[in-house]
Amino acid sequence: MPCWVKQSCGVLLALLGFSGAASAVDADQIQSAADQQLPSAIAALQKWVTIPSVTDATDSYREDKTRLLTEIVKEAEKLGFEGRLVADQQVAIIDFDQQTPAIGILLHADVVPPGDLDSWKYPPFSGQLAEQAIWGRGAADDKGPIAATLYALAAIRALKLELAGGVRVIVGTSEENMVWDDFAAIGDMGVVPEKGWTADAAFPVVHAEKSFVNAVVSFADGGGRTGLSPDNWQLDGWQGGSAPNSIPAQASLRLRRDKEAVAGWIASYVEENPQVAFKLDGDGETVTITAIGKAGHGSRPDSGVNAITHLARMITRRDAETDLASSLADGSAAGRALQFLGRIVGGATDGSSLGIDRTHPVMGKTTVNVGQVLTDDRGVHSYLNIRGPVGLSAKQIESALVQAVAPLNGVVSMVAAMDPLWVDPDEALVQQLLASYRRWVDDQRPPIAIGGTTYAKAFPGYVAFGMGFPDHRVPVHAPNERMPVEVLRKGMAIYIDAILSTAGIRTTPPNPE
Repeated sequence: MPCWVKQSCGVLLALLGFSGAASAVDADQIQSAADQQLPSAIAALQKWVTIPSVTDATDSYREDKTRLLTEIVKEAEKLGFEGRLVADQQVAIIDFDQQTPAIGILLHADVVPPGDLDSWKYPPFSGQLAEQAIWGRGAADDKGPIAATLYALAAIRALKLELAGGVRVIVGTSEENMVWDDFAAIGDMGVVPEKGWTADAAFPVVHAEKSFVNAVVSFADGGGRTGLSPDNWQLDGWQGGSAPNSIPAQASLRLRRDKEAVAGWIASYVEENPQVAFKLDGDGETVTITAIGKAGHGSRPDSGVNAITHLARMITRRDAETDLASSLADGSAAGRALQFLGRIVGGATDGSSLGIDRTHPVMGKTTVNVGQVLTDDRGVHSYLNIRGPVGLSAKQIESALVQAVAPLNGVVSMVAAMDPLWVDPDEALVQQLLASYRRWVDDQRPPIAIGGTTYAKAFPGYVAFGMGFPDHRVPVHAPNERMPVEVLRKGMAIYIDAILSTAGIRTTPPNPE
């Protein structure tokens, strides 16, 4: 019996509410069934990680995402389940049996970009099994939970248990950009069960999620005004980051300026901000400045070091020898973007610089992450990810952004906007899932709130349930993402328990047709 199981092996899981000796199943049986499926779950996860199912701004990986869904459906059919692709091949639906589904399990097959490839110990799309973990982008978020869910159902089938209600697994492919075209397409199809969970967050049970806004703040070039004299600093362009909901580990810009002067300016800034590093390249009149921070998840902006905002703050220091941003602000899109990010947003990650700082006793504080900056022929575009507790709506966030950028002639575009999620922690589903978790893990924490956003917001009646454990923190949206084998094993056992608890075991023969 694994050491992380709370109850002794002899305690029957009739505590789940099952009745009848024939239907009773104990913890040893569940763990044994999960362990028999574990090698296949690992192999499937390794294969799925090798498919670069990236969600980016252009959806250029759509073919890879469809290929991954096809592989997942094939795997499900090999296990005896029914699977199909719907919504223009954006969504996979897998049914445990032909009963009307009583429980839905929502997952996503898409991943964020891998970021700096040199920062990975093993290649991000290798699916390498090493150091007791499967490595690669998506191994934990969210391909590992897909494997755990699918093979939990396979274990239930191997136990020859008949469920009282059906189980439907729904796998989307546009979760990471928060546009959710995939689930919007199935919303009116009548295929989503009335209750269930998404395996895309943390244990014990997530009953509350902050509001979620992805916004683009754009600065167009200045209508024929140069905004520069030959004697001022000149900025050619800048860029950084890979996704709005990831903390950018790198950002760079090119300047026409003496390298020694820039080096002195950087040294002064780093003395006050030792958590960020800078690299200088070039000679003569042009120099490229690269800020090097630390990647992380955008829902926890204090967990990393934001290269974009540090670069902007360094450039727009008020005590600088030459105030580049001011000299550019009249007509340069880059200069006004620097003003906005360096001085208006600044280093505040709690929304205070934008007037949207809020605190909730359960949900915590507002968070602001500048995840990406892109320069193109239309101007400079800053991508912000903002999350707030109950009491801060997406509309309020939009209004604050519009007001903040108005003096700089910036334009705000709302890419995604979702209000907070709150499910009563005493709801029956929440308590059932909490009980399933506690039967396997000695953890008496109540249901929790998170800053992240999951598919639970897509449909009423859903919460987030796993697969992150408090004692197994793994990096997601950052280099070296991985799924520890023991976490996969634990998750499978808990999901078996939860499915049996929520769908129920049939204790009487079904009515004959």
